[in-house]
Amino acid sequence: MRYLMFAALAAGAVACTQQAPSDEMGPMPVVAALYDFGDLPATQDERETYFTRELATALTANAEAGGPGVLDFDYRSWANDPEVENIRYRVGVHSGDGRAEISTNFSYSVGGAMDLRWDMCRRADGQWRIENITAQPLSTEEDAPFEEAVSIRTMLEIPETPPAECV
Repeated sequence: MRYLMFAALAAGAVACTQQAPSDEMGPMPVVAALYDFGDLPATQDERETYFTRELATALTANAEAGGPGVLDFDYRSWANDPEVENIRYRVGVHSGDGRAEISTNFSYSVGGAMDLRWDMCRRADGQWRIENITAQPLSTEEDAPFEEAVSIRTMLEIPETPPAECV
């Protein structure tokens, strides 16, 4: 009986603790877990579960700053209304230097589509983290003008090139 109570308490503690996805499947689980998280990560610790410390710190500073420069959209959908349809994940470049690209492609229920590139890096402990998100709007109309891609690093006014070391 005492063992069952201890096991139940331990299981509850584990369930309440947010853990980074395992590295066994590469960088994909980090992005998938971010989509499954529910609300956007709201604290520095929550952000560091998914993002490099540099990007998590920039996102936290941006959220705390308030005012017109605040990212007031869901960066997982690159929209204020995060209803997306037909989401597809792709593993892109997976280099031996601890870098990888994951793409999510989806359409919006109100029309239009988006391709997000998640630039990933592997920390010294083997865990993958997001170091940049680049959004490329995709037109669903034949003669629509091409829209330039935009990086969250640019929007946060941090260097476009992430540091060489992933932390």
